[in-house]
Amino acid sequence: MKQFLTLSITCVLSAVVAWGVVGTRIDKSGAVTVKEDKKESVYDRVVRTDKIRCGYALEYPALDITPNSGQLSGIFYDLTQRIGDLLDFEIVWAEEAGWSDLSTGLENNRYDLACIGKWIYAPQTKGAIFTMPTYFSAVHAYTRVEEGGVKPDLSNLDSSDFTIATIDGELNYYLAQDHFPHAKTIELPALTDPGLLIQNILTNKADVVFLAAGIAERFMKENPGKIKQLSEKPVAVFDTAYMVKSGEEEFVNVLNAALRQLHSDGYIRSLIKKHEGEAAYKPLRQQYSEWE
Repeated sequence: MKQFLTLSITCVLSAVVAWGVVGTRIDKSGAVTVKEDKKESVYDRVVRTDKIRCGYALEYPALDITPNSGQLSGIFYDLTQRIGDLLDFEIVWAEEAGWSDLSTGLENNRYDLACIGKWIYAPQTKGAIFTMPTYFSAVHAYTRVEEGGVKPDLSNLDSSDFTIATIDGELNYYLAQDHFPHAKTIELPALTDPGLLIQNILTNKADVVFLAAGIAERFMKENPGKIKQLSEKPVAVFDTAYMVKSGEEEFVNVLNAALRQLHSDGYIRSLIKKHEGEAAYKPLRQQYSEWE
């Protein structure tokens, strides 16, 4: 009997080792409770590897790329590198993704952080959580510069007389659906370069496009007299933040600590100015006006 009991316990312990568990408990009745390995969190992985792997989408002046060299630049490039310096982690720019696909890449652990300012709106937030805002982004409506005919503006745009160019799954698509449901739309596929939206209004396929102010400002600077902003008032203003996989609050807390420092010491405000983003982005308002 003793030999049988010893053999049984040996078999159980062997199975425990084979299952790769980190702990077992045998109660008075002889029942064995098995504790499985704890799943590695994103922050644990970052600490273990000393790296933050970035997924990103391009949007001037937040993040841009030089075609010949492939070198990234912009507000979020500088900001992310600075956060890496503060936290002593290497920043690896691992994968470019479409705006609507960034949360999927996080969920599948292809990267640790969406290293681009993500507008916080519901259709693209499934499976993700956000840091505190880095700044606020304005989205304006733009049309071509031309004479004659009925001109669109924000007061008459909700009409079948006008067509809005959008990208499937992107913010401009939802703005058109929610704010101007009676207008016609042209839907371009996901990952379409925003420049193609502008081409749709220049070629008379559409009348209006919704763009981040930074993208439109760059186009108007390089192509004067082609498009114009419909109104000083934005169609929408969104707080813009880093995006992290859902459930990874510890990682978000660490990032927020760095962001709070970089807001307080004026670094983020200086980046917006450095990259000529003042027309498109507004930093968080600091509550210390009595000291100024």
